[in-house]
Amino acid sequence: MKTAVIIAGIFFSISANGQWTSRAAFPGTAKAKSAAFTIGNKIYVVGGVDNFSTILADFWEYDIPSDTWTQKPAFPGPERYGAAAFVINNTGYIACGGNDFGYLDDLWEFNPVTNAWTQRTGLPAFSAQHENQRTEPFAFSAGSKGYLGGGEGFVFMPNSTGNIAFYDLWEYSPSSNTWVQKADIPDFTGKNMAIAATINNKGYVGLGCNVSQTMNYTSMWEYDPALNVWNAKSSFPTNFTTDAGAFTLNSFLYVTGGVNLNPVGLSSQFYRYDPVADNWTQFANFNGGAIAGQFSVSTGSSGFAGTGYNGSIVTRSDVWEFTSGTTGIASHEADNYVLIYPDPVKDAFSIRSEKQPGLLQVYDVHAALVITVDNTFTDVDISRLPAGLYTAKIIYTDGTFTVRKFIKL
Repeated sequence: MKTAVIIAGIFFSISANGQWTSRAAFPGTAKAKSAAFTIGNKIYVVGGVDNFSTILADFWEYDIPSDTWTQKPAFPGPERYGAAAFVINNTGYIACGGNDFGYLDDLWEFNPVTNAWTQRTGLPAFSAQHENQRTEPFAFSAGSKGYLGGGEGFVFMPNSTGNIAFYDLWEYSPSSNTWVQKADIPDFTGKNMAIAATINNKGYVGLGCNVSQTMNYTSMWEYDPALNVWNAKSSFPTNFTTDAGAFTLNSFLYVTGGVNLNPVGLSSQFYRYDPVADNWTQFANFNGGAIAGQFSVSTGSSGFAGTGYNGSIVTRSDVWEFTSGTTGIASHEADNYVLIYPDPVKDAFSIRSEKQPGLLQVYDVHAALVITVDNTFTDVDISRLPAGLYTAKIIYTDGTFTVRKFIKL
């Protein structure tokens, strides 16, 4: 069952699976295929392509608490669409992409404290110059490393150049500013316009299409960085798998929209993947309608989907926030008075609650469980955690729970 209400001009859609809330529309040129990442309580959006096929280099910041957009100085690298983005230790990275002059293999680092971009080492060139140039790659981060692979690129032959969809994986280390090639995806099927996300320090990669954009792929893979091993997972249940959006939330993977290539059509589908049960659950459709090529990010406690193409393949400006009705293992949320203090917090916080505490779980913005505390919610030590936005899941002795966000300084 789903109902809709209008409060103060904001549209809410409520279902048993969670809630989508319409947020402030993107104020720049309506566009698709932007790169986006989240640091703390801000979302950063770079580049993309508008409805007239103009490739963009604009750079915007969205402040989640105030629901406001601010245009930043333009991205200093070449304009691009279909770039990859990931975050390591509260530093954002943008890599690869395409523009009117071809594909890219560069890497740029953004420091949110100084608001400065720095060009870093791009993908290795191999024997042919820029042999690793690509657009529409997938990317995720795990621990202190970033991972990038797939996408559409070139294959160099003696007298000609053709296109190829990559099935590779590269690991980037910020400390050494170097790339290392890791194990290829085992099915050796090129992943063009695929999805990728991180859950508990493992990468989940799948969906997408072939390089000629005639075949949808439904396969899903889990990558374990510690072992450099890929494991096959349950396939996605529909053929709307090209240019879909994905984000992680409380140890689940969520997929919105996507394109079916034959016949061509966009979807408003919304699915959740449970990596423990290895299964997919269909949720009520995304409230923004059919969508593809959108940016999709997570704060750890909510997910965002914005811009992209609508069902008529026209660029859009709307932005939506999703808050799950279930967060992690339990599925019954307690409606009671809860206070985290101080907030923001530097080294330790306490929780005041009307109910008896049982377990505290703290998740980072990548939905990774970083702290577990039993029985007491007093002086919880988080001094070892990097600065950023976190989610506290407060589980009581009766099995109910409450979720609260807080900021670590």
